[in-house]
Amino acid sequence: MKHKSRLFALLLLAAILSITASVSAQATPTVTPTPAPNPDANISWPPPVYVVKGLFTVYGSANLAGMSGWFLEERLVDATVPEDQGWTPVTLSLRTPTQNSILGVWDTSVTDDGVYSLRLNVSLSNGSRVYALVTPLRIENNPPPFAGLSTPQPGVIPTQAGLPTLIPTPTAFSNTPQATARLNANVRRGDGTIYETVGNLPAGTTVQIIGVSSLGTNWYLIVLPNGIQGWIAPSVVDVTGNFTGVPRVNPPPPPVPTPIPVTATPTSTINLVAGNFHFDPGSPNCGQTFKIYMDVANFGSSFSPSGTITISDYRQADGTFQTSTLGAFPAIAPGQTLNIGPIPLTVSTYYGENHRLEMTVDGTNQIFETNENDNNKEAIYLLNKASCP
Repeated sequence: MKHKSRLFALLLLAAILSITASVSAQATPTVTPTPAPNPDANISWPPPVYVVKGLFTVYGSANLAGMSGWFLEERLVDATVPEDQGWTPVTLSLRTPTQNSILGVWDTSVTDDGVYSLRLNVSLSNGSRVYALVTPLRIENNPPPFAGLSTPQPGVIPTQAGLPTLIPTPTAFSNTPQATARLNANVRRGDGTIYETVGNLPAGTTVQIIGVSSLGTNWYLIVLPNGIQGWIAPSVVDVTGNFTGVPRVNPPPPPVPTPIPVTATPTSTINLVAGNFHFDPGSPNCGQTFKIYMDVANFGSSFSPSGTITISDYRQADGTFQTSTLGAFPAIAPGQTLNIGPIPLTVSTYYGENHRLEMTVDGTNQIFETNENDNNKEAIYLLNKASCP
């Protein structure tokens, strides 16, 4: 009898251990690693499961290679709507890259309270898009009147708990929209750096915000300690307070650029003309210097200063440049023609072929003339082999 009881106990223990091992194996969860966010396309603030309200500043990065634009968009969380539908832009499209900085200001006051997704939408030059998603986020600009109140249980007498230890804060919280400068920042007449500065906000100084640009630039209209109003960029300040009642303000028109005065072109009555020319010898030889003579006339009504004649040689078959030289002419009186030369030139390439010679009076355009279209002459000649190998 004792032997049967012992056997039954051993069988029961084995069954219990088997069931326990099976349950433990089934209860072990499978952990799926969360993919790391793209460091160049992400929303770093707010985090998921966060409550936002009013004008909410969104931080992150939009700095992908080949990026052509980016913006933020929202979507009501609704399982019945496909993931690629229902998105509404909440910021204007921008092209300027940003890294670990402000992506934009989300005006939640124009959206019904509820649970939303926020997405960074980046377009690339090849036509593709990259997204960064934060979800869920609760917009709560109008909390219910019973929020935060506990319901007493019938028959239970509440007891007073011990008072908590209060941690002192350096500054009392204020609902007034304020901006605190992160660094010494310029305050401008409008919502952009093209506007002139009207003041300066020293680092650590806090001022009141009385408006936000209606153009979507996210610049704030502030009041300086001296009473002057001006605009400041969101990238140089930290903002606090309730922005629900902050109005959208139209900035002043952009300044008109100061026109650059046009320097008047000096009036000239000089007109240099390239005239007759000849070579000596008349048929140039490869590797041997020949001389060029050219007539230069002044058909204008005033004296021409001295200048140069640019001579360039090209292979006619393909137009490739071969060599060049310069000649010089003295001052020329009105109506006078001078024969300039000799101008020496040696050509040692592509003998037995035609060459094109361009001769230009005042080729560097140092002399103002009434007509620049009669300063050129061109000659086609055959370069003899002569003593070239």
